[in-house]
Amino acid sequence: MSGIKSLADELRDSMRKERQSQTEEIPFVEPPKDTPKEKTETLERLFESILSHELTGREKLLIRLDDKTLFLLKQLKVAKGIDMNKIIAYSLHLFLKTHPEISRYIKEHIKTLDL
Repeated sequence: MSGIKSLADELRDSMRKERQSQTEEIPFVEPPKDTPKEKTETLERLFESILSHELTGREKLLIRLDDKTLFLLKQLKVAKGIDMNKIIAYSLHLFLKTHPEISRYIKEHIKTLDL
């Protein structure tokens, strides 16, 4: 009888396997090797930048985050007082700023759309 799985058990197993395969696809980038003092100074500058980032938009989005990321963001709120919305907005802003080819691609792609 122990060999019989319920439908819920099978569903949980398949979801767990799917989650594991998704996390394996994300490449791991090795963080730079700095001295502890340099790391602390770099982190403090980063936190200052995040805290000074203005949330000017009015649009709200529903996003999905994995449990580990959500837990980390909640801990960051407790440790440094940085709101989840602020760090997500800052991160996305920085990502788009460091990858301007995405904006160029969108602009070029929209020109070719038949409306």
